[in-house]
Amino acid sequence: MGRARVRSWTFRIGLALTIALIIGALCADLFSPYDPYSVDMDAVMVPPSGVHLFGTDYLGRDLLLRVLHGGRISLAIGVLAVLISGLVGTTVGAIAGFAGGWLDEVLMRITDIVLAFPTALLALAVMAVFEDPTVGKIFIVLGLVGWANIARLVRAEVMTIKERDYVLAARSVGVGPLGVVLRHVLPNTLGTLLVVLTLGVASNILTEAWLSFLGLGAQPPLPSWGAMITEGQYFLTTRPWVCLFPGIAILLTVLGFNMLGDGLRDVLDPRLRGGG
Repeated sequence: MGRARVRSWTFRIGLALTIALIIGALCADLFSPYDPYSVDMDAVMVPPSGVHLFGTDYLGRDLLLRVLHGGRISLAIGVLAVLISGLVGTTVGAIAGFAGGWLDEVLMRITDIVLAFPTALLALAVMAVFEDPTVGKIFIVLGLVGWANIARLVRAEVMTIKERDYVLAARSVGVGPLGVVLRHVLPNTLGTLLVVLTLGVASNILTEAWLSFLGLGAQPPLPSWGAMITEGQYFLTTRPWVCLFPGIAILLTVLGFNMLGDGLRDVLDPRLRGGG
């Protein structure tokens, strides 16, 4: 009973943090009357106050609004990248797991090669090739380098599901391979896939933040959390709020999606739901 209660709170806290991020990002302009791109040299490095709740940066821009607008970029990159990864990984994993044989061997060896490189390092190498990094390039790159783990997971699920009675019955009455996969196999992997994709959003947001920190992510004047930390690191000992609030935003966002993913795993997995 105690474990179930902990799992329930994990899901609720993760969901609350995620919803707060989405509301803050979508309704950013309602929380502050300022322009996130407007420079005000008369309000440079103003500490947090009733006028500027998060203070201002070295160009006098309101940090609260820039942090909230940065959430839009992080959320967009995290979700779009994981959708690309999910589409590629699910396709590769489903084909490999259902077809088996030489096709499975070829696809899994390609997957192993991709997995041999750390995802973040591979994304860094690819982004470094571009002379002009943009938000669009970031989520495409993150999506195309993050599919391998999803492919292995989907393959394992498909190999188990394709031997079950209802799948064998469908094949015995003449349902083709594509129909079997789309109607009977993939729908039964959605629970596990949803958990992995949720955790992938957190990973992509974190990767985008440090790419921006290195100057390979969203470019100024876009309010990226990683770039904001880079700008504020020089004032860390004297005006810490400049990089403190973007850092807290990253922490809470990644924590929220990770807790939501863990909670979803516990909710969707009947073996964990029944554990006492």
